[in-house]
Amino acid sequence: MSDTQRSVQERDPAGQRRRLPGERRRALIVEAAAERFAAQGFGLSTRELARGMGVTQALLYRYFPSKEALVEAVFEAVFVDRWRPEWSERLGEHKEPLENRLTRFYESFLASRTAVSMRLFMRGALDGQAFPERYTRALDERILRPVVDALRQDAGLPELAREPLLNGERELAMVLHGGIVFLAIRKHIYGTPLPDDCAEHVLLQVRTFLGGAPQVLQSLHSPESPQILRMPVLRAPDAITRP
Repeated sequence: MSDTQRSVQERDPAGQRRRLPGERRRALIVEAAAERFAAQGFGLSTRELARGMGVTQALLYRYFPSKEALVEAVFEAVFVDRWRPEWSERLGEHKEPLENRLTRFYESFLASRTAVSMRLFMRGALDGQAFPERYTRALDERILRPVVDALRQDAGLPELAREPLLNGERELAMVLHGGIVFLAIRKHIYGTPLPDDCAEHVLLQVRTFLGGAPQVLQSLHSPESPQILRMPVLRAPDAITRP
């Protein structure tokens, strides 16, 4: 049992269970459920979840009317609430060189990825949960589009407010983002020995990306570029803007 699961059933020195404030109890249940789903998948029943936490099933239903509501709370806590406002500001600071912006953003972003969050994302995709798709839509709005907009600005191309994002541009930005995320996968899924501070790894990824991205971007706007890459990315009307 993890420290989080023990906290759900906190006891006083006499061994009696403490009455925790409602919001604290709810947050601890969400955190413990995230750990359980990450370790065992989303097929767990509420009965199994409650047993693993050492609480009653009735307690879970006191805070969440259904398992789906609990899964949604886990998504919010792990993938939505952890987005930091300064990340958006950092990516949008056009006066700073793009290499510095990308490096500082991805250092912080990578440090925020945990074993639980990475395993949850992988489990969610494999178990048919909707939040990987929702996260991907948010990823477009908060990360990929700002990266492409910055590349366009440096290349003297029209900003995204004037001309839509191209499929090829989205894929180009995903080259960098995917490389950074794979560092987290290697560390938290594969167990590859990587340092706690991966600043040098991030800088290597960013410099490699920027070494070729401007030329590729220009080629995507050329009439000779394959049409599938020059097609605009369709933006979902219900796109979530908080990854």
